Amino acid sequence: MPSDQPRKRLQDIFLDPKAIAALFAPAIAAILFFISLVFDLWGKLPDAIKSRATTEQQHTSILLALSAIVALLLWIAFAILFSLWNLCWERRRHPDGKPKPGKLAIYVAELKGDDKEGSHRNHILLSLRQQLGASVQLLRAGIGPRAQEKGDPEDDALAANRQGHKYLNHKKYQGDLLIWGQIIQDSKLVEIRFTSRAHDGAEQMRFNFTEKMLLAPDFGSELATALAAIAAQLALPALNAGKYVADVLIPVAEKLRKIVANLPPSMGPDQRGLLLRSYADAELAIGEQHGNSDALIRAIAVYREALKEYAQESAPFEWATTQNKLGNALWRLGERESGTERLEAAAAAYREALKQQTREKVPFDWAMTQNNLGTALGRLGMRESGTESLESAVAAFREALKEWTRKKVPLQWATTQNNLGIALGTLGEREGGTKRLEAAVAAFREALKVWTREKVPLDWAGTQNNLGNALRTLGEREGSTKRLEAAVVAYREALKEWTREKVPLDWAMTQNNLGNALSTLGERESGTERLEDAVAAYREALKERTRKKVSLWWATTQNNLGAALARLGERESGTERLQAAVAAFHEALKERTREKVPLQWAGTQNNLGDALESMGKLEEAAESFRLALQVFTPENHFPMYTGATNNLAHVLEKLRAGKENE
Repeated sequence: MPSDQPRKRLQDIFLDPKAIAALFAPAIAAILFFISLVFDLWGKLPDAIKSRATTEQQHTSILLALSAIVALLLWIAFAILFSLWNLCWERRRHPDGKPKPGKLAIYVAELKGDDKEGSHRNHILLSLRQQLGASVQLLRAGIGPRAQEKGDPEDDALAANRQGHKYLNHKKYQGDLLIWGQIIQDSKLVEIRFTSRAHDGAEQMRFNFTEKMLLAPDFGSELATALAAIAAQLALPALNAGKYVADVLIPVAEKLRKIVANLPPSMGPDQRGLLLRSYADAELAIGEQHGNSDALIRAIAVYREALKEYAQESAPFEWATTQNKLGNALWRLGERESGTERLEAAAAAYREALKQQTREKVPFDWAMTQNNLGTALGRLGMRESGTESLESAVAAFREALKEWTRKKVPLQWATTQNNLGIALGTLGEREGGTKRLEAAVAAFREALKVWTREKVPLDWAGTQNNLGNALRTLGEREGSTKRLEAAVVAYREALKEWTREKVPLDWAMTQNNLGNALSTLGERESGTERLEDAVAAYREALKERTRKKVSLWWATTQNNLGAALARLGERESGTERLQAAVAAFHEALKERTREKVPLQWAGTQNNLGDALESMGKLEEAAESFRLALQVFTPENHFPMYTGATNNLAHVLEKLRAGKENE
């Protein structure tokens, strides 16, 4: 900001909405005055001049022309004034100018209660520059979001977050993170809050609506590193994050690792907890973006250490926040592993957090944790044979929607609608009717009302993929191909934003799902074009879905590839395709074990039985169907139970007929 007081006073006048509004009435009055003055001057002109205008019509024309000239001059003056006002406005809101392209931009807002020189803000900027280096741009923001001014801390924090998010999305001055807050006058502590542009969408929220950092005015290098770690992981870009993680986040995490390894005994529990949690946050972000499970394991261990510093009785908010973050790390790791232990631990951590994050105390944070709990339970339910966890997930999402409304928090509302759709779709797959699937489709379409391609392209693509899944399952149960065709369209829409370069694993997942829809369409058609396209889509998916990276997803695609190859083999005279199908099923069963994922194991056994039957290996086929029926029951997966039962009966009938013909 300019330091000279006259310019600042001028800017304050220009930027005062009341002053601007007050200028309009005088401006209109001035225009009317000048028009009347023109008419008055005309009356005072000599008769020799006026006599040249021989008619009343000519008199009127001249007067109108003079009035137009005066109005034009006034309009030009007003336009110049408005341009100057706009320049002052932009200068005030963005005192350091536009951020350079290709680098992350972190803005630090004006802090309420700071001195005229902005000393506390300058200290924050200097500390972050020292910790983050030249890879990140640090800029002053000419706004000062406020919290706790209207009495409700959550509502105030939410309103301030909206203001910050709008600032970060300015088309000329787009930023990645806004740091804002105030100086608490009684204690002189610096209260810092964060608004992130990249993480206001679908994933588990890393920072609560009301979460904040409290720092001494002269905080030292240790807490500066903690602040840098939080800022770095919250500013993490949605796209092409790999280089940023390597250049910025990992070095900061390394600094914090050394600090937390030797915390001085004299340091208070609040500061110790803050440093530990900041380090864990950085490791969580590294683990998410780099696919580094070791970083997630470190994050889990450090969050648990932080919980020893935050007593539930004396620091309930920090304790609950740490439990929620611990749940996020456990959920992310559990999603990558084949068992259920981590997911169960994540659900337990979220439930612990909800003991303090109640709807009455902190409704938005309560809704956030309900959403996170639903996500963990939903993933857990996908791996279990029963439906209890999935039903609990649906209940948790519906609880979250009581506070995360479209009007209050549209992006979070869309997040929860999307998650609700996933849980309902999974339940629908296990039931015989279509009610749950129809509800899932409705939830995804609700989410897409807010998650547009223009606003949140990656989230939009994710919901298109999920919508495709629900439509595909509905199509599989209906006689027509309308739903299946719609599913193919949804998947291809998703692939417009979920590209291999941007999000390789999501791209691979959508290729796999597209293959599923094409395969089902191919089964209903006499030709082989759709089935060939399905095989191609699965092989594309396996370029990123490797056994080393994502073992269970690799096994899923191997299973699907086998199913498409088996259908092609049934329509050809040779056995080459069928042999390839059997090989793919056996590959899938290396990771799809009964102990790890019983339902998926049973599904692959059923598919293997189909292929073996087509090859004439009836005894082996019957054994595969029997194995599948050890898991499939009318209660846990009626459609698959019915299919496997019919398959076994058909093979046994063939074996009986064969023996009779001998």
